[in-house]
Amino acid sequence: MSAPPLPRLRAVDLNLLTVLDVMILERNVTRAAERLGMTQPAVSSALARLRLLLDDDLFVRCGKEMAPTPRALSLAGPMRSLIDLCSRV
Repeated sequence: MSAPPLPRLRAVDLNLLTVLDVMILERNVTRAAERLGMTQPAVSSALARLRLLLDDDLFVRCGKEMAPTPRALSLAGPMRSLIDLCSRV
């Protein structure tokens, strides 16, 4: 089984990575928005863009929280490493 194709890098807004990172931690759009200093609709819009870009739901409602999909969880570690690296530059 091969890995899904990677999106073209120029199509990726790296700011979306911070939204995904915080959503994985918070598992709630409203709390993620507060933590990011964004509005809830802006976070929802960013998640919609990520879903299209990555061709995955990324989060599914599970009770009162948004549970990350296996694809979102598989991105968490590499994404955190990339965010840490970029923040040191």
